[in-house]
Amino acid sequence: MLRATAVFIGLLANLLYMLALTGAFGYNLKTPAVFGMPVHSVLIGLVSASSIVPTLLGWALLELLERFSPRRATVVWTVLAILTLVGSLPFSGTGISTTDRLLLALMHLIVGAVVIPTFVITSLRRS
Repeated sequence: MLRATAVFIGLLANLLYMLALTGAFGYNLKTPAVFGMPVHSVLIGLVSASSIVPTLLGWALLELLERFSPRRATVVWTVLAILTLVGSLPFSGTGISTTDRLLLALMHLIVGAVVIPTFVITSLRRS
């Protein structure tokens, strides 16, 4: 139940963050041009998908690790989660400002700050 709550809180936090950026401050956040895709505005659907899909995949991986390697599951998953978080930060790509990069990075860190500690704590409780 805690893991599902963490997924929901991460999503909700990102949606509120986007609402504040776009609604309150009128900022048009953009994603960089990568993999042949042009620069485009970040929309609520993209925020929702990018908040939920990687988190659910991480949850599934943690469940598998806990089942097949329970003693090392937490450490392996934590290292992979942090590497994935750092790898997902918008270091590359063209066509966006430094402000956009920082605001996008903050979006990634918001979800990571909620999900990673919660998943680690719940995993340690199981072992």
